[in-house]
Amino acid sequence: MSHYSIGYHDLENHHFEICEYANSAYEAVEHAKEDVPFLHDHPNCIERCTNESGLDYVRQQGSLLSVLIFLSLTMWQHVS
Repeated sequence: MSHYSIGYHDLENHHFEICEYANSAYEAVEHAKEDVPFLHDHPNCIERCTNESGLDYVRQQGSLLSVLIFLSLTMWQHVS
């Protein structure tokens, strides 16, 4: 399962976000519509569905720069 954030707005254009765990973006949106009755009635107010699982890994590493350095060193070892 992956961690998704679903961004949406209400009829007054206030922005909100809900997090869901799901196997796909479609499933995450369906869960959000079950959890937020407004979304069930207004699915066109959903603005985005972002898979945050990769970002969670980057956050755990402390910074994107440290991840890029690690990946470049790993790739360099495979080339050598």
